[in-house]
Amino acid sequence: MKLFADAAQEPAVITPDGAQRRVLSYSHNLMLVEFRFEAGIASREHSHPHEQVGYVVEGEIDFYMAGHEPVRLRRGGSYYVPPNVTHHIFTHAPSILLDVFTPMRRDFVEK
Repeated sequence: MKLFADAAQEPAVITPDGAQRRVLSYSHNLMLVEFRFEAGIASREHSHPHEQVGYVVEGEIDFYMAGHEPVRLRRGGSYYVPPNVTHHIFTHAPSILLDVFTPMRRDFVEK
């Protein structure tokens, strides 16, 4: 459990697709994570058993989710991903995303 976090002080993990991932506050049931991407990055297609809600803090992305047409999201846009649904993004500008997962992503904190 992590009650408080300052994104500027949290260490970044570089993901396989080149994003900077910072785990912020979390409990066993809920987790907040910041992702930073450069422009022109395609994240890998993936799915996970967690529900996910995200918010575009800055930037411009195309959001791809199985069963749906791609959606262009800019600052202020948000998305919901049900459990086990394949999804990924493409960034058109440097982008900052805040993602909330439930339950928390143990794979983001366990070594």
